[in-house]
Amino acid sequence: MDRKYCLSLLLLFASPFAHGGKFFAAAGKVDITPDLKKETVWLAGYGAKGRKPQGIHDRLYARAMVVSDGQRTVALVGLDSIGIFREDVERMRRLLGWNGGERYLFISATHLHSGPDTLGLWGRFPGVSGVDKRYHRRMIESIAGLIRDLSSRLEEAEIAAAGTILDPRGLCKDSRDPVVIDPELNAVQIRPKGRGDAPIATLVRWSCHPEVLMRDNFHITADYPGELCAHIEGKNGGACIFQSGVVGGLLTPDSDKTKQSSERQFSESRRIGRKVADAALKILQGASFRASGDLMFESKILRIPVENSRYLLFLPSLTFGHRLMDREGRSLSRLAPYYLALRHLVFFPLPERLSPWIETEISRVRIGPVEWLGIPGELFPELALGGYDGRFRFGHPLIGPSNPNPPELAQAPRGPYLRQKLKGKHGILVGLANDELGYIIPEYDFQATRGRIMEPRPSGTHYEETNSIGPSATRMLMQAYGEMLD
Repeated sequence: MDRKYCLSLLLLFASPFAHGGKFFAAAGKVDITPDLKKETVWLAGYGAKGRKPQGIHDRLYARAMVVSDGQRTVALVGLDSIGIFREDVERMRRLLGWNGGERYLFISATHLHSGPDTLGLWGRFPGVSGVDKRYHRRMIESIAGLIRDLSSRLEEAEIAAAGTILDPRGLCKDSRDPVVIDPELNAVQIRPKGRGDAPIATLVRWSCHPEVLMRDNFHITADYPGELCAHIEGKNGGACIFQSGVVGGLLTPDSDKTKQSSERQFSESRRIGRKVADAALKILQGASFRASGDLMFESKILRIPVENSRYLLFLPSLTFGHRLMDREGRSLSRLAPYYLALRHLVFFPLPERLSPWIETEISRVRIGPVEWLGIPGELFPELALGGYDGRFRFGHPLIGPSNPNPPELAQAPRGPYLRQKLKGKHGILVGLANDELGYIIPEYDFQATRGRIMEPRPSGTHYEETNSIGPSATRMLMQAYGEMLD
Protein backbone atom coordinates (compact mmCIF):
# COMPACT_ATOMS: atom_id res chain seq x y z
CA MET A 1 0.00 0.00 0.00
CA ASP A 2 1.58 3.31 -1.05
CA ARG A 3 2.12 6.31 1.22
CA LYS A 4 -0.51 8.49 -0.46
CA TYR A 5 -3.23 5.90 0.08
CA CYS A 6 -2.22 5.45 3.74
CA LEU A 7 -2.52 9.20 4.25
CA SER A 8 -5.94 9.23 2.56
CA LEU A 9 -7.17 6.48 4.89
CA LEU A 10 -5.87 8.29 8.00
CA LEU A 11 -7.62 11.49 6.95
CA LEU A 12 -10.77 9.54 6.14
CA PHE A 13 -11.03 8.21 9.69
CA ALA A 14 -9.87 11.45 11.34
CA SER A 15 -12.00 13.88 9.34
CA PRO A 16 -15.20 15.26 10.86
CA PHE A 17 -16.75 14.87 7.39
CA ALA A 18 -15.94 11.15 7.12
CA HIS A 19 -18.53 8.39 7.54
CA GLY A 20 -21.58 10.58 7.10
CA GLY A 21 -19.83 13.77 5.99
CA LYS A 22 -21.55 16.16 3.61
CA PHE A 23 -21.10 16.44 -0.14
CA PHE A 24 -20.63 19.75 -1.94
CA ALA A 25 -20.72 19.91 -5.74
CA ALA A 26 -20.83 22.06 -8.85
CA ALA A 27 -20.79 21.22 -12.55
CA GLY A 28 -20.57 22.94 -15.89
CA LYS A 29 -19.03 22.89 -19.33
CA VAL A 30 -16.75 24.94 -21.54
CA ASP A 31 -16.71 25.10 -25.34
CA ILE A 32 -13.47 23.71 -26.80
CA THR A 33 -14.48 23.73 -30.47
CA PRO A 34 -11.54 24.84 -32.64
CA ASP A 35 -11.68 28.13 -34.50
CA LEU A 36 -11.06 26.96 -38.04
CA LYS A 37 -10.08 30.48 -39.13
CA LYS A 38 -7.34 30.87 -36.52
CA GLU A 39 -6.37 27.31 -35.56
CA THR A 40 -5.04 24.76 -38.03
CA VAL A 41 -6.32 21.43 -36.79
CA TRP A 42 -6.44 17.99 -38.39
CA LEU A 43 -9.13 15.43 -37.67
CA ALA A 44 -7.93 12.39 -35.73
CA GLY A 45 -8.97 8.80 -35.53
CA TYR A 46 -8.48 6.98 -38.82
CA GLY A 47 -5.46 5.82 -40.79
CA ALA A 48 -1.93 7.19 -40.51
CA LYS A 49 -2.69 10.81 -41.39
CA GLY A 50 -5.32 13.38 -40.56
CA ARG A 51 -8.21 14.92 -42.48
CA LYS A 52 -8.55 18.66 -43.04
CA PRO A 53 -11.90 19.73 -41.51
CA GLN A 54 -14.34 21.45 -43.85
CA GLY A 55 -16.68 22.74 -41.18
CA ILE A 56 -18.30 22.24 -37.79
CA HIS A 57 -21.37 20.04 -37.46
CA ASP A 58 -21.75 20.36 -33.68
CA ARG A 59 -19.75 21.90 -30.85
CA LEU A 60 -17.14 20.15 -28.69
CA TYR A 61 -17.08 20.57 -24.91
CA ALA A 62 -15.19 19.75 -21.78
CA ARG A 63 -17.74 18.97 -19.07
CA ALA A 64 -16.77 18.76 -15.40
CA MET A 65 -18.24 17.79 -12.06
CA VAL A 66 -16.37 18.95 -8.94
CA VAL A 67 -17.25 17.20 -5.66
CA SER A 68 -15.87 17.92 -2.18
CA ASP A 69 -16.45 16.67 1.37
CA GLY A 70 -14.99 19.82 2.88
CA GLN A 71 -11.43 18.49 2.95
CA ARG A 72 -10.90 16.39 -0.15
CA THR A 73 -11.93 17.52 -3.64
CA VAL A 74 -12.23 15.55 -6.88
CA ALA A 75 -12.89 16.89 -10.37
CA LEU A 76 -14.35 14.39 -12.85
CA VAL A 77 -13.96 15.69 -16.41
CA GLY A 78 -15.37 14.29 -19.66
CA LEU A 79 -13.51 15.67 -22.67
CA ASP A 80 -14.72 15.62 -26.28
CA SER A 81 -11.37 14.46 -27.66
CA ILE A 82 -9.62 11.49 -29.26
CA GLY A 83 -7.48 11.26 -26.14
CA ILE A 84 -5.21 13.14 -23.79
CA PHE A 85 -1.73 12.31 -22.56
CA ARG A 86 -0.51 12.29 -18.98
CA GLU A 87 1.76 15.31 -19.54
CA ASP A 88 -1.34 17.36 -20.44
CA VAL A 89 -3.12 16.22 -17.27
CA GLU A 90 -0.05 17.18 -15.23
CA ARG A 91 0.00 20.59 -16.88
CA MET A 92 -3.64 21.16 -15.86
CA ARG A 93 -2.80 20.13 -12.30
CA ARG A 94 0.03 22.65 -12.23
CA LEU A 95 -2.28 25.41 -13.51
CA LEU A 96 -4.74 24.52 -10.75
CA GLY A 97 -2.13 24.03 -8.05
CA TRP A 98 -3.42 20.46 -7.64
CA ASN A 99 -0.08 18.66 -7.60
CA GLY A 100 -0.87 16.45 -4.63
CA GLY A 101 -2.52 16.88 -1.28
CA GLU A 102 -6.27 16.50 -1.00
CA ARG A 103 -7.34 17.50 -4.51
CA TYR A 104 -7.41 15.18 -7.51
CA LEU A 105 -8.09 15.61 -11.22
CA PHE A 106 -9.67 12.62 -13.00
CA ILE A 107 -10.08 13.39 -16.71
CA SER A 108 -11.24 10.99 -19.39
CA ALA A 109 -11.60 11.47 -23.14
CA THR A 110 -14.71 10.39 -25.02
CA HIS A 111 -12.37 9.13 -27.79
CA LEU A 112 -14.31 10.76 -30.62
CA HIS A 113 -12.95 10.15 -34.14
CA SER A 114 -14.01 13.40 -35.79
CA GLY A 115 -12.30 15.95 -33.57
CA PRO A 116 -8.88 17.62 -33.56
CA ASP A 117 -5.69 15.61 -33.22
CA THR A 118 -4.63 15.97 -29.59
CA LEU A 119 -2.13 13.09 -29.59
CA GLY A 120 0.23 14.15 -32.40
CA LEU A 121 -0.57 11.16 -34.63
CA TRP A 122 -2.75 12.53 -37.44
CA GLY A 123 -1.09 15.34 -39.35
CA ARG A 124 -0.79 16.25 -43.00
CA PHE A 125 1.56 13.31 -43.62
CA PRO A 126 2.12 9.99 -41.81
CA GLY A 127 4.39 10.45 -38.81
CA VAL A 128 3.78 14.21 -38.68
CA SER A 129 1.83 15.69 -35.76
CA GLY A 130 -1.55 17.26 -36.46
CA VAL A 131 -1.66 19.15 -33.15
CA ASP A 132 -2.19 22.89 -33.37
CA LYS A 133 -0.30 24.30 -30.37
CA ARG A 134 -2.60 27.30 -30.02
CA TYR A 135 -5.68 25.10 -29.89
CA HIS A 136 -4.03 22.62 -27.54
CA ARG A 137 -2.97 25.37 -25.13
CA ARG A 138 -6.42 26.95 -25.23
CA MET A 139 -8.09 23.57 -24.54
CA ILE A 140 -5.91 22.88 -21.50
CA GLU A 141 -6.29 26.39 -20.08
CA SER A 142 -10.07 26.30 -20.66
CA ILE A 143 -10.42 23.04 -18.71
CA ALA A 144 -8.32 24.37 -15.83
CA GLY A 145 -10.36 27.58 -15.83
CA LEU A 146 -13.63 25.63 -15.72
CA ILE A 147 -12.49 23.55 -12.73
CA ARG A 148 -11.23 26.65 -10.92
CA ASP A 149 -14.59 28.37 -11.43
CA LEU A 150 -16.62 25.34 -10.31
CA SER A 151 -14.46 24.93 -7.20
CA SER A 152 -15.44 28.45 -6.13
CA ARG A 153 -19.21 27.85 -6.22
CA LEU A 154 -19.83 24.47 -4.60
CA GLU A 155 -23.20 23.87 -2.96
CA GLU A 156 -24.42 21.16 -0.61
CA ALA A 157 -25.55 18.20 -2.68
CA GLU A 158 -26.71 14.60 -2.70
CA ILE A 159 -25.75 11.73 -4.99
CA ALA A 160 -27.55 8.77 -6.58
CA ALA A 161 -26.27 6.00 -8.84
CA ALA A 162 -27.74 3.18 -10.89
CA GLY A 163 -26.58 0.53 -13.31
CA THR A 164 -28.16 -1.87 -15.75
CA ILE A 165 -27.43 -4.30 -18.56
CA LEU A 166 -28.24 -2.54 -21.83
CA ASP A 167 -28.71 -4.97 -24.72
CA PRO A 168 -26.06 -3.82 -27.22
CA ARG A 169 -27.77 -5.20 -30.33
CA GLY A 170 -28.37 -2.33 -32.73
CA LEU A 171 -26.08 -0.12 -30.64
CA CYS A 172 -22.63 -1.70 -30.34
CA LYS A 173 -20.78 -4.76 -31.62
CA ASP A 174 -17.37 -6.39 -31.24
CA SER A 175 -15.23 -6.51 -34.39
CA ARG A 176 -12.50 -8.81 -33.03
CA ASP A 177 -12.79 -12.38 -31.79
CA PRO A 178 -13.64 -13.52 -29.20
CA VAL A 179 -16.86 -11.51 -29.17
CA VAL A 180 -17.12 -9.94 -25.71
CA ILE A 181 -19.32 -6.84 -25.48
CA ASP A 182 -19.46 -4.83 -22.27
CA PRO A 183 -23.24 -4.32 -21.77
CA GLU A 184 -23.04 -2.33 -18.53
CA LEU A 185 -24.57 1.12 -18.49
CA ASN A 186 -23.77 3.27 -15.44
CA ALA A 187 -25.42 6.52 -14.46
CA VAL A 188 -24.68 8.90 -11.60
CA GLN A 189 -26.61 12.01 -10.69
CA ILE A 190 -25.87 14.84 -8.26
CA ARG A 191 -28.51 17.40 -7.28
CA PRO A 192 -28.88 20.18 -4.67
CA LYS A 193 -29.56 18.63 -1.27
CA GLY A 194 -33.18 18.17 -0.32
CA ARG A 195 -34.69 20.36 -3.03
CA GLY A 196 -35.39 17.87 -5.84
CA ASP A 197 -34.43 20.59 -8.31
CA ALA A 198 -32.89 20.02 -11.71
CA PRO A 199 -29.70 18.03 -11.24
CA ILE A 200 -26.33 19.68 -10.91
CA ALA A 201 -24.82 16.94 -13.06
CA THR A 202 -25.61 13.62 -14.68
CA LEU A 203 -22.73 11.27 -15.48
CA VAL A 204 -23.10 8.41 -17.97
CA ARG A 205 -20.57 5.65 -18.63
CA TRP A 206 -20.95 3.29 -21.59
CA SER A 207 -18.56 1.24 -23.74
CA CYS A 208 -18.43 1.82 -27.50
CA HIS A 209 -16.08 3.68 -29.84
CA PRO A 210 -17.49 7.09 -30.90
CA GLU A 211 -17.00 6.35 -34.59
CA VAL A 212 -20.48 6.39 -36.09
CA LEU A 213 -19.01 9.05 -38.39
CA MET A 214 -16.39 7.42 -40.56
CA ARG A 215 -13.23 8.53 -42.36
CA ASP A 216 -15.30 10.05 -45.18
CA ASN A 217 -16.63 12.66 -42.74
CA PHE A 218 -14.79 16.00 -42.84
CA HIS A 219 -16.87 17.92 -40.28
CA ILE A 220 -16.06 18.32 -36.61
CA THR A 221 -18.53 16.45 -34.43
CA ALA A 222 -18.72 14.97 -30.93
CA ASP A 223 -20.36 11.85 -32.44
CA TYR A 224 -22.90 9.96 -30.30
CA PRO A 225 -21.52 11.15 -26.89
CA GLY A 226 -22.32 14.71 -27.95
CA GLU A 227 -25.86 13.71 -28.87
CA LEU A 228 -26.19 11.79 -25.60
CA CYS A 229 -25.12 14.72 -23.45
CA ALA A 230 -27.14 17.30 -25.38
CA HIS A 231 -30.24 15.10 -25.02
CA ILE A 232 -29.82 14.69 -21.25
CA GLU A 233 -29.02 18.38 -20.71
CA GLY A 234 -32.08 19.34 -22.76
CA LYS A 235 -34.44 17.04 -20.86
CA ASN A 236 -33.00 17.26 -17.36
CA GLY A 237 -30.89 20.39 -17.11
CA GLY A 238 -27.48 20.51 -15.47
CA ALA A 239 -24.28 19.29 -17.08
CA CYS A 240 -23.87 15.82 -18.58
CA ILE A 241 -20.48 14.12 -18.34
CA PHE A 242 -19.90 11.14 -20.64
CA GLN A 243 -17.21 8.61 -19.73
CA SER A 244 -15.99 5.98 -22.14
CA GLY A 245 -15.80 2.47 -20.70
CA VAL A 246 -13.75 -0.48 -21.97
CA VAL A 247 -13.81 -0.03 -25.74
CA GLY A 248 -10.90 -2.21 -26.90
CA GLY A 249 -11.51 -5.40 -28.70
CA LEU A 250 -12.78 -3.46 -30.83
CA LEU A 251 -16.22 -2.26 -29.70
CA THR A 252 -17.73 -0.21 -32.52
CA PRO A 253 -21.24 1.15 -33.26
CA ASP A 254 -23.66 -1.46 -34.61
CA SER A 255 -24.47 0.39 -37.79
CA ASP A 256 -23.81 -0.46 -41.43
CA LYS A 257 -21.69 2.64 -41.91
CA THR A 258 -20.09 1.56 -45.19
CA LYS A 259 -23.38 1.92 -47.07
CA GLN A 260 -24.58 5.12 -45.47
CA SER A 261 -24.41 8.70 -46.65
CA SER A 262 -22.92 11.30 -44.36
CA GLU A 263 -26.42 12.54 -43.54
CA ARG A 264 -27.47 9.02 -42.59
CA GLN A 265 -24.40 8.62 -40.37
CA PHE A 266 -25.32 11.76 -38.43
CA SER A 267 -28.84 10.37 -38.07
CA GLU A 268 -27.40 7.14 -36.66
CA SER A 269 -25.27 9.15 -34.25
CA ARG A 270 -28.41 10.84 -32.92
CA ARG A 271 -30.25 7.51 -32.66
CA ILE A 272 -27.52 5.77 -30.66
CA GLY A 273 -26.78 8.76 -28.43
CA ARG A 274 -30.42 9.37 -27.55
CA LYS A 275 -31.23 5.71 -26.95
CA VAL A 276 -28.36 5.32 -24.49
CA ALA A 277 -29.29 8.65 -22.87
CA ASP A 278 -32.92 7.62 -22.38
CA ALA A 279 -31.83 4.29 -20.88
CA ALA A 280 -29.59 6.13 -18.40
CA LEU A 281 -32.36 8.54 -17.38
CA LYS A 282 -34.77 5.64 -16.94
CA ILE A 283 -32.60 3.74 -14.47
CA LEU A 284 -32.00 6.93 -12.47
CA GLN A 285 -35.74 7.38 -11.89
CA GLY A 286 -35.75 4.72 -9.19
CA ALA A 287 -32.41 5.61 -7.64
CA SER A 288 -32.25 6.83 -4.04
CA PHE A 289 -30.15 9.88 -3.16
CA ARG A 290 -27.61 10.08 -0.36
CA ALA A 291 -26.46 13.34 1.20
CA SER A 292 -23.37 11.96 2.91
CA GLY A 293 -20.64 9.38 2.54
CA ASP A 294 -16.95 8.85 2.01
CA LEU A 295 -14.85 10.69 -0.57
CA MET A 296 -11.54 9.00 -1.32
CA PHE A 297 -8.98 8.79 -4.11
CA GLU A 298 -5.66 7.15 -4.77
CA SER A 299 -3.33 6.91 -7.75
CA LYS A 300 -0.17 5.10 -8.70
CA ILE A 301 2.52 5.89 -11.26
CA LEU A 302 3.82 2.99 -13.37
CA ARG A 303 6.76 2.75 -15.75
CA ILE A 304 5.90 0.93 -18.99
CA PRO A 305 8.35 -0.12 -21.75
CA VAL A 306 7.76 1.08 -25.30
CA GLU A 307 7.73 -2.17 -27.30
CA ASN A 308 5.66 -1.21 -30.34
CA SER A 309 8.02 -1.13 -33.33
CA ARG A 310 6.06 1.62 -35.05
CA TYR A 311 6.17 3.76 -31.93
CA LEU A 312 9.95 3.27 -31.80
CA LEU A 313 10.24 4.34 -35.42
CA PHE A 314 8.39 7.60 -34.67
CA LEU A 315 9.77 7.99 -31.15
CA PRO A 316 10.19 11.81 -31.33
CA SER A 317 6.40 12.11 -31.68
CA LEU A 318 5.89 10.11 -28.49
CA THR A 319 7.71 12.79 -26.49
CA PHE A 320 4.76 15.12 -27.16
CA GLY A 321 2.79 13.56 -24.33
CA HIS A 322 5.27 11.49 -22.32
CA ARG A 323 8.70 11.99 -20.84
CA LEU A 324 11.04 9.23 -22.06
CA MET A 325 13.26 7.49 -19.52
CA ASP A 326 15.26 4.33 -19.01
CA ARG A 327 13.98 1.38 -17.01
CA GLU A 328 15.44 2.86 -13.81
CA GLY A 329 13.41 6.04 -14.22
CA ARG A 330 16.23 8.33 -15.39
CA SER A 331 15.16 10.86 -18.01
CA LEU A 332 16.64 10.47 -21.49
CA SER A 333 18.31 13.37 -23.25
CA ARG A 334 16.43 15.49 -25.78
CA LEU A 335 18.39 13.91 -28.63
CA ALA A 336 17.77 10.35 -27.46
CA PRO A 337 14.42 9.90 -29.29
CA TYR A 338 16.05 10.78 -32.62
CA TYR A 339 19.07 8.57 -32.02
CA LEU A 340 16.98 5.61 -30.83
CA ALA A 341 14.55 5.91 -33.76
CA LEU A 342 17.48 5.91 -36.21
CA ARG A 343 19.14 3.05 -34.38
CA HIS A 344 15.89 1.08 -34.52
CA LEU A 345 15.51 1.72 -38.26
CA VAL A 346 19.06 0.98 -39.39
CA PHE A 347 20.31 -1.62 -36.91
CA PHE A 348 17.10 -3.47 -36.02
CA PRO A 349 16.25 -4.64 -33.42
CA LEU A 350 16.80 -2.11 -30.67
CA PRO A 351 18.59 -3.82 -27.75
CA GLU A 352 16.56 -4.18 -24.58
CA ARG A 353 19.10 -2.10 -22.63
CA LEU A 354 18.31 0.85 -24.94
CA SER A 355 14.52 0.46 -24.87
CA PRO A 356 12.75 3.63 -23.74
CA TRP A 357 10.14 3.62 -20.98
CA ILE A 358 7.35 6.04 -20.12
CA GLU A 359 5.32 6.80 -17.02
CA THR A 360 1.56 6.36 -16.87
CA GLU A 361 -1.02 6.67 -14.12
CA ILE A 362 -3.74 4.40 -12.75
CA SER A 363 -6.36 5.79 -10.42
CA ARG A 364 -9.27 5.03 -8.16
CA VAL A 365 -11.95 7.44 -6.90
CA ARG A 366 -14.85 6.85 -4.51
CA ILE A 367 -17.73 9.25 -3.90
CA GLY A 368 -20.27 7.74 -1.54
CA PRO A 369 -21.63 4.53 -3.12
CA VAL A 370 -19.80 5.03 -6.43
CA GLU A 371 -16.29 3.85 -7.20
CA TRP A 372 -14.38 4.70 -10.37
CA LEU A 373 -11.30 2.91 -11.68
CA GLY A 374 -9.29 4.89 -14.22
CA ILE A 375 -7.66 2.94 -17.07
CA PRO A 376 -5.05 4.83 -19.17
CA GLY A 377 -6.07 3.38 -22.53
CA GLU A 378 -8.49 1.15 -24.41
CA LEU A 379 -8.90 -2.02 -22.36
CA PHE A 380 -10.19 -5.17 -24.04
CA PRO A 381 -13.59 -6.03 -22.47
CA GLU A 382 -12.55 -9.63 -21.77
CA LEU A 383 -9.84 -8.35 -19.40
CA ALA A 384 -12.55 -6.54 -17.46
CA LEU A 385 -15.39 -9.05 -17.66
CA GLY A 386 -14.13 -12.43 -18.83
CA GLY A 387 -16.77 -13.70 -21.23
CA TYR A 388 -14.59 -16.37 -22.85
CA ASP A 389 -17.52 -18.74 -22.27
CA GLY A 390 -19.76 -16.67 -24.57
CA ARG A 391 -21.93 -15.00 -21.92
CA PHE A 392 -21.35 -11.53 -23.41
CA ARG A 393 -21.66 -12.31 -27.13
CA PHE A 394 -25.36 -11.31 -27.43
CA GLY A 395 -26.34 -13.58 -30.29
CA HIS A 396 -23.08 -13.29 -32.21
CA PRO A 397 -20.77 -16.28 -32.62
CA LEU A 398 -18.00 -16.22 -30.03
CA ILE A 399 -15.49 -16.98 -32.80
CA GLY A 400 -16.35 -16.03 -36.36
CA PRO A 401 -16.64 -19.14 -38.58
CA SER A 402 -14.49 -17.52 -41.27
CA ASN A 403 -11.70 -16.37 -38.94
CA PRO A 404 -8.49 -17.83 -40.42
CA ASN A 405 -6.55 -17.28 -37.20
CA PRO A 406 -8.88 -17.71 -34.20
CA PRO A 407 -7.61 -16.91 -30.71
CA GLU A 408 -6.53 -19.85 -28.54
CA LEU A 409 -9.12 -19.50 -25.80
CA ALA A 410 -7.53 -22.30 -23.78
CA GLN A 411 -4.68 -19.83 -23.12
CA ALA A 412 -6.98 -16.98 -22.09
CA PRO A 413 -6.54 -15.56 -18.56
CA ARG A 414 -8.74 -16.90 -15.80
CA GLY A 415 -10.78 -14.83 -13.37
CA PRO A 416 -11.51 -13.10 -11.17
CA TYR A 417 -11.49 -10.30 -13.73
CA LEU A 418 -11.05 -6.59 -13.13
CA ARG A 419 -14.74 -5.69 -12.84
CA GLN A 420 -15.24 -8.43 -10.24
CA LYS A 421 -12.43 -6.99 -8.12
CA LEU A 422 -14.03 -3.55 -7.96
CA LYS A 423 -16.01 -3.94 -4.75
CA GLY A 424 -17.98 -0.68 -4.61
CA LYS A 425 -21.77 -0.92 -4.76
CA HIS A 426 -21.58 0.91 -8.07
CA GLY A 427 -18.24 0.13 -9.71
CA ILE A 428 -17.35 2.00 -12.90
CA LEU A 429 -14.41 1.16 -15.17
CA VAL A 430 -13.41 4.25 -17.18
CA GLY A 431 -11.10 4.06 -20.16
CA LEU A 432 -8.78 6.75 -21.59
CA ALA A 433 -8.43 8.16 -18.08
CA ASN A 434 -5.52 10.54 -17.38
CA ASP A 435 -3.51 9.04 -20.28
CA GLU A 436 -3.79 7.15 -23.58
CA LEU A 437 -1.54 4.11 -24.12
CA GLY A 438 -3.63 2.71 -26.97
CA TYR A 439 -5.09 -0.78 -26.85
CA ILE A 440 -4.53 -2.93 -23.76
CA ILE A 441 -4.57 -6.44 -25.23
CA PRO A 442 -4.62 -9.87 -23.54
CA GLU A 443 -1.07 -11.20 -23.82
CA TYR A 444 -2.14 -14.61 -25.12
CA ASP A 445 -3.58 -13.02 -28.28
CA PHE A 446 -0.92 -10.38 -28.92
CA GLN A 447 0.33 -11.78 -32.23
CA ALA A 448 1.81 -8.86 -34.15
CA THR A 449 5.33 -9.34 -35.43
CA ARG A 450 8.18 -7.38 -33.85
CA GLY A 451 9.49 -6.28 -37.24
CA ARG A 452 10.47 -2.69 -37.94
CA ILE A 453 6.92 -1.66 -38.88
CA MET A 454 4.97 -4.62 -37.43
CA GLU A 455 4.38 -6.06 -40.89
CA PRO A 456 3.22 -8.41 -42.22
CA ARG A 457 0.20 -8.33 -39.98
CA PRO A 458 -1.04 -11.73 -38.74
CA SER A 459 -4.12 -13.05 -40.51
CA GLY A 460 -7.44 -12.42 -38.83
CA THR A 461 -8.24 -9.34 -36.76
CA HIS A 462 -4.99 -8.02 -35.32
CA TYR A 463 -5.09 -4.31 -36.10
CA GLU A 464 -5.09 -3.37 -32.40
CA GLU A 465 -1.50 -4.52 -31.82
CA THR A 466 -0.26 -1.75 -34.11
CA ASN A 467 -1.83 0.82 -31.78
CA SER A 468 -0.70 -0.64 -28.47
CA ILE A 469 2.40 0.32 -26.51
CA GLY A 470 3.24 -3.38 -26.24
CA PRO A 471 2.32 -6.71 -24.63
CA SER A 472 4.14 -6.09 -21.34
CA ALA A 473 1.85 -3.16 -20.53
CA THR A 474 -1.13 -5.48 -20.01
CA ARG A 475 0.63 -7.66 -17.45
CA MET A 476 2.04 -4.68 -15.58
CA LEU A 477 -1.27 -2.83 -15.48
CA MET A 478 -3.28 -5.85 -14.35
CA GLN A 479 -0.79 -6.55 -11.58
CA ALA A 480 -0.93 -2.93 -10.40
CA TYR A 481 -4.73 -2.92 -10.38
CA GLY A 482 -4.73 -6.16 -8.40
CA GLU A 483 -2.53 -4.53 -5.76
CA MET A 484 -4.65 -1.38 -5.71
CA LEU A 485 -7.91 -3.28 -5.24
CA ASP A 486 -6.62 -5.91 -2.83
